[in-house]
Amino acid sequence: MTNEVTETTGLVKTLRPYHVWALGVGIVLVGEFMGWNFTVAKGGILGALLAMLVAGTMYVMISLCASELGSATKLAGGPYDWARLFVGPGAAASVGLAVYMEFIALEAADAIVVAFIAQELFPQLQVFPVTLLVIATLTFINYRGVVAALTLNFFMTAIAFLAIILFFFSGTFGVFELHPENLFQGAMPNGMIGLFAALQFGPWFFLGIEGAAMCAEECKRPSRAVPLGQQAGMITLLVGAAMTLFICANLLPSNIPAEGLGVSVYPLFEAAQVSGVPVLIALLAIGTLLTCVSSANGCVCDSSRSWFALSRDHFVSNWFASVHPKYQSPYKAVIFTMPIAIAFAFSGYLDQVITFSIVSGLLCYVLIPFSLIRFRKMFPTHINKVRPFVSPLQPWISYFAMAIAITIMSTLFWGYRYNLIFALLFYLIAYFYFHKKHKKHQKEFDWGREMGWPNPSHHKTEE
Repeated sequence: MTNEVTETTGLVKTLRPYHVWALGVGIVLVGEFMGWNFTVAKGGILGALLAMLVAGTMYVMISLCASELGSATKLAGGPYDWARLFVGPGAAASVGLAVYMEFIALEAADAIVVAFIAQELFPQLQVFPVTLLVIATLTFINYRGVVAALTLNFFMTAIAFLAIILFFFSGTFGVFELHPENLFQGAMPNGMIGLFAALQFGPWFFLGIEGAAMCAEECKRPSRAVPLGQQAGMITLLVGAAMTLFICANLLPSNIPAEGLGVSVYPLFEAAQVSGVPVLIALLAIGTLLTCVSSANGCVCDSSRSWFALSRDHFVSNWFASVHPKYQSPYKAVIFTMPIAIAFAFSGYLDQVITFSIVSGLLCYVLIPFSLIRFRKMFPTHINKVRPFVSPLQPWISYFAMAIAITIMSTLFWGYRYNLIFALLFYLIAYFYFHKKHKKHQKEFDWGREMGWPNPSHHKTEE
């Protein structure tokens, strides 16, 4: 039986740093094209700026933590495997489920936006059938293998990011007229409480960048590819977020509750329409479509890897742990993403889907740095053997990242309290269920055989 599992659960090592960049940025760049602007509805332009800076700070720290953990463990489960190794089974299953839900909800949100844009271009189309078509197509692409999926992501992401750069410089060099008065009219419509409430959508600028480390098991040289690809991705996103906020705030009014920047489904595309430049309108329409497809594509990849890892360790049915004999993809886990994404997309409420994705992500952003703290306590001296990449200023940035994540989560009380309560109860129940289920079967982890590491300073993993 052991030989059979080995033959059916091995992932092929083919990915390079630009694939890691394409996975991370491809998932997240959609946050520049839609979703982030809900920060404006809560806190105005200043609220959006504060949310971008606070969330950006948190994600820089999270990406450093994920780079160190991903390059060390070289496993497909990402946050799930880090919690499993360094925290415990209940936390591992909860965070694995949170990663799965985070990316599945994000995939559904992306598909909804693609459908809205398609309907904008071709009014005879219906939103839900187009959403189904997008989800089904991307599931099939990922079924065929990770290299094809992420190579496609690389080109789509590069074109979408180029669209943002050209749009920004077209405005700054006078190709169309900017309206700086918009920056002041919608600066802080809801006072200080609005600034605080705006933080709840700040993660959308960068949500999912930690997923870049989830392809570590499929990288040729994970100790180089994961840190390089993830940090390059974070720099790309910080630049893109700043450009996006500046250009959209100049072109779209943010002080009108029923219309404008705060409620737009695709703010960059609408800003291009306001510019009146046909080439830019076409370019941003293409960029919005490509980045949504790219993000959904990466979400299928990452969510399936998380489910694959849960299955491989018997938290869910081992049936999902099979690898396709020809395409070397976890094809059953990939296929299973489709019905869950469709269920999320069926609601049609973009902000509700985004909120569930954010709550799931924030849970991960508490446990990722906590896993790194435990990892360093367990292996304080084996730097060269165990930690090929060492992130700076630890453990302080881990504690700071956890504090920011908890603070942002608390802001969901304004407007999405029931979503927050439901999500936290969902993951709390999952924690106790999986912890109790696997407590009887816990055994001492063989670090030498499983990871090729020396024994840790603390042999027993604690909850």
